[in-house]
Amino acid sequence: MSFRDQLKADLKVDRYTLTHLADDASITNSYLSRILKGQYVPSVHVATCLALAATRLTNKTYTPDMFMTITKELHQ
Repeated sequence: MSFRDQLKADLKVDRYTLTHLADDASITNSYLSRILKGQYVPSVHVATCLALAATRLTNKTYTPDMFMTITKELHQ
């Protein structure tokens, strides 16, 4: 299962969506989509905001590195 699919599944358990995650992290849906597709590598600040938001919404531990290494994982 890809990171994006796992994140979506974790969010779905508590009835959240990627839109909720983007809103909570104060980024646009399109920017989040591009990050999760590996098109953009987020800044440390954005990755930290995403990790904190994902952890808050899912009650699972997400780290900034998880969001910053998506591109690398997709191209291996």
